[in-house]
Amino acid sequence: MVDKSSSSPPPAVAPEDRLKENINRCLSNALVKGFGGLVIGSVVTLLFFRRRIWPVWLGTGFGVGMAYRGCEKELNEINFNSRK
Repeated sequence: MVDKSSSSPPPAVAPEDRLKENINRCLSNALVKGFGGLVIGSVVTLLFFRRRIWPVWLGTGFGVGMAYRGCEKELNEINFNSRK
């Protein structure tokens, strides 16, 4: 068995690196959710709204808005935790 008391703690991550990682995650999340909203809006407009453009924009807006909300929450948690 491995003695856990003699192992060293993991190296501390610099706040700048955490911020970069979270911003990268936020951007990729916005792209994925925005594209998902675009696809769902496109399907809805093809099936129900006789090729109108507003459901596409609405779906894309919902997707990007959800990503923005999640990113805002995540960044505020990091900011709040760093103050302690």
